[in-house]
Amino acid sequence: MILDALTLQTAATLVIVVSAIMYLLDTLMLRDGLPGRLWASAYLSGTFSAVCYIAWLLLPDVFVAVAVGNAAFVAATGFIWLGCVALNGRAMRAPAIVTGAVVLVVAVSALAAGPGGGDWAGAIPFFLGNALFAVAGAIETRRGAIGRRWSAAGLTVIMAVEALWFVSRTLVFVTSGPDSELFRSVFDTRVSALLTITLVIAAVTVTSVLRANESTLRGTPDIRRLSVDANGVLLRESFEATLAIVCARARTAGEGVCVIGIRVDDLKRVAVAFGPEDAEEIARELRRAVRRHAPTMALVGEADTTGLAVAFTTEPTTDIGRVARVLHGSLVKDLARLGTSVVPVVGIGVAVSADHGWDSRSLATRADEAAAHAAATGEQAFRIA
Repeated sequence: MILDALTLQTAATLVIVVSAIMYLLDTLMLRDGLPGRLWASAYLSGTFSAVCYIAWLLLPDVFVAVAVGNAAFVAATGFIWLGCVALNGRAMRAPAIVTGAVVLVVAVSALAAGPGGGDWAGAIPFFLGNALFAVAGAIETRRGAIGRRWSAAGLTVIMAVEALWFVSRTLVFVTSGPDSELFRSVFDTRVSALLTITLVIAAVTVTSVLRANESTLRGTPDIRRLSVDANGVLLRESFEATLAIVCARARTAGEGVCVIGIRVDDLKRVAVAFGPEDAEEIARELRRAVRRHAPTMALVGEADTTGLAVAFTTEPTTDIGRVARVLHGSLVKDLARLGTSVVPVVGIGVAVSADHGWDSRSLATRADEAAAHAAATGEQAFRIA
């Protein structure tokens, strides 16, 4: 059976539309955070792009549809990248400007070709724009908080495949042309539609998993509900929201803020080597021990799915090094008393506002990175960020 371009494009559109609707419904019901909203925008852009391409196939004289479709397609890839940037807590302004500029260039290049541009009007900027954002997205999924989540590997593969596809497509387009046998058999619209169907289904699954931990109850934009687990540890969003308030107040009052990140050596390897029971018991005891030994008025919360953080305000007389050493020693003793097959390395990382300012996300990220490094290498149990 041979499927023509219109049939395959229609199938791709149907898959994108259904995926976008499901993702948008989840976004509305969960009152999703910024990463989820950006990824929802990606699926909306993909839907709009697919509709434009169908319009072009049915009405070839409407050349504007190609320009708009190309721009929307590139915007969809850009939004996936922006969602990863937002999930890592990095500044959004520069990436957003780059995305807007590239999308504009893609649209203008296709419009400049005019009615005679045909199917491949503005093809080179279109191919390279997608490749650029796919590469950026693949790199971003290996960094920061998102890089420490096993499910992010799926998104890395998706973005890497897209980048490789568009780079190869560009090279063949430039060297052999769109009418060559190689391009028509490997890189034409029909193959692209099949690849789009596969990648969209995979991307919806992966991004849904990634945002699951970002979807605790938010209430209205001005009202947040703080959520804690059975041990009194603040869930990640609650910890971030509270720490942001503390940092803002401390800055106004001229006080310092210290964030201590806590990580243990890879629990996944413990589970594989000694069994999941030991790994689960270590994870549970770590949460209890951190809450037990943290300063009384300190915030104790999740850095992500595996890391914890302790935050408190400081005075010039506060001995932060002593607090970190005491906390580290207490955690090691409590984990050693469990009697499990192995006692993992406890990594402690410290970040203070005197060095990194009062930006809550920056402090938490620096402390967590330092703790992860200490746990992985065994260097300096309370590594200063």
